[in-house]
Amino acid sequence: MIHWDNPAALWTLTLLPVAGWLLVSLERRRAQAAARFARAEALSRLMPPPAAWRTWLKHGAVLAGLALLVLAGARPRFGATMEPLAQRSADVLILLDASRSMLAGDVPPNRLGRAKEVVQWLLSEIPGDRVGLVAFAGTAMLKAPLTADHGFVREVLEEIHPLAMPRGGTRIGDALRKALDLLPASNPEGQAIVLITDGEDHGSRPDEAAQEAARRGVRILTISLGDPQQGARIPVQRADGTPGFLTYEGQEVWSRADEALLQRIAATTGGVFLRAGGGETLFGPAWAELFDSLARRDLRQQRRIIYADQFQWFAGAGLLLLLLDALMPRYPPNHSRAKPLCSPSEKQR
Repeated sequence: MIHWDNPAALWTLTLLPVAGWLLVSLERRRAQAAARFARAEALSRLMPPPAAWRTWLKHGAVLAGLALLVLAGARPRFGATMEPLAQRSADVLILLDASRSMLAGDVPPNRLGRAKEVVQWLLSEIPGDRVGLVAFAGTAMLKAPLTADHGFVREVLEEIHPLAMPRGGTRIGDALRKALDLLPASNPEGQAIVLITDGEDHGSRPDEAAQEAARRGVRILTISLGDPQQGARIPVQRADGTPGFLTYEGQEVWSRADEALLQRIAATTGGVFLRAGGGETLFGPAWAELFDSLARRDLRQQRRIIYADQFQWFAGAGLLLLLLDALMPRYPPNHSRAKPLCSPSEKQR
């Protein structure tokens, strides 16, 4: 099976019929020009016509040579060999708050939108690690098990929304306990939990869950979203379909980030606390040190198929054919000199 590194170059092959038409047109124009130069009888003596097979052989060599050069430009690869591939990986489980308070707009575009941007950025920073994704509100739901397929994680990430959660509320402690159940019992030094939330909790005992993570040696990186002082209102859709804000006992509900809780969770487990405000970058020494310090272990050794680059054979053959066209004379050697217009006996008359 042939693999092409630059398959777009193959479209150039569609121009070969045009090149063939140009060669035929050139041959006709050459014949027409010769006919205007002399009569057919004199022309046959001055410039005997080449054999048809020679003409078509030269044109065929040109077209075939060009085709082979195009194929070489497409970078063909074939001749598979197996190469061992060792992969070292850590396990990172992301807990994403999908409660209604994450729709507050104090972080652009809103808290949930910013949280998804953070996850996308994180995936690009740890390309070789296994990543899992849990969405939580009043209950925690596994969206993606630990996997090296970050593309799958990105797909399910876009589907997370408060309306898709079966139960409202925010139970951070339950989400942490769910994460600990999902992480393998071995190699805790190579594991981390990333908790992305506004920190509002509804009685789920998150501090106790953090202590359990600390006993297992699993560090937690907490990322806070939202304004801890003023906070923001939570947008909802009213029964009549018009936009509004969440109310409780006739008063609008203002959601504020609980940074103190998230700082305690990070400190308890030896993790890191960060803020994910609009326009801020998350990358920094603390973030980098945490992930760099994870003890990555060797996964089951895999093998990958390597296809050898073979473009040089196509390029070499194409150049040889073009060289053949250049070196092959249009006329056979015995016709290289023009025949005299009249014989010596005719000259003596």
